[in-house]
Amino acid sequence: MLSRIRSARAARARHRRGPEGDEIDVAFRRIERLSTVGATISAAELLATARTFDDNGLLGWPINRTRMLGLNRGPGRYLGRLLGYPQVVAVMQTRLLSGLGLLAPGVGRRGRGVALAGMTGTGAALNLRSNYGLDGSDHFAFINFTVALLEKLYPNDERARRAALAFIAAQSCLSYFTSGVVKMTSPVWRNGDAITGVFRTKTYGDRFLYRLTRDNRPLARAMAWSVMVAEALFPLVLVAPRPLARTIMVSGMAFHVGNARFMGLNRFFWSFVATYPAVAHFSRALGTAEADRLPTGADR
Repeated sequence: MLSRIRSARAARARHRRGPEGDEIDVAFRRIERLSTVGATISAAELLATARTFDDNGLLGWPINRTRMLGLNRGPGRYLGRLLGYPQVVAVMQTRLLSGLGLLAPGVGRRGRGVALAGMTGTGAALNLRSNYGLDGSDHFAFINFTVALLEKLYPNDERARRAALAFIAAQSCLSYFTSGVVKMTSPVWRNGDAITGVFRTKTYGDRFLYRLTRDNRPLARAMAWSVMVAEALFPLVLVAPRPLARTIMVSGMAFHVGNARFMGLNRFFWSFVATYPAVAHFSRALGTAEADRLPTGADR
């Protein structure tokens, strides 16, 4: 009886304060901040190389707008006022400021919504400006920001907010699963040649690992299969027992740390690990209690 009274009081308290600080809001706060770290780093890098977007260069708007016919007629003709140089620098600056706003402590849901609108809008604009150099981390970050922004539009609809969080968890599991299964269909992945081939490239390679896998084919094959199997089995985190579920998530983090260290894919860590609070929230074994601990300190 006493526990029911306490539960009723807690429910009334949650209703009075609204979604601010409830379990869904906590998960989204962590998703937003982790995604923002990578996006803010990217914005700073763009600003440092902003001169490469000069209209007279290969990344200039006069050239990049030819990618899509719609950008050369109708309303698309006026995008040059926003995406031409040097106006595009203001877009990058807005993205950086929006990211810093999301990382600032003590920002409420309304302030986070404004910052998320900035991240979503500038992300769409920069994607239109040039898709050169964009990868899965940028796409995933855009999804995270967009879904988090949509969640802010329905503060009193818990069903819609939970569905938004579920979408991020499903997208995360689907991304890992499809990546692993697609690799398994490739003979160069199954025999390990893909690992050696990646590490010999200048963009994503590592001299030490290339030499190591080149001279040790069984090791290259084992590394390839460990990646494929781990990715394909990632969705088991939703139904696996707690020790296995924790192992899957820690292994995922370690995988992205390795990619950041040896392949230079540092932004992948932030974009993909940012989905883990959502995945943990819907995990049968981890649940919301564990979601509050993954990643540690992300909500501070």
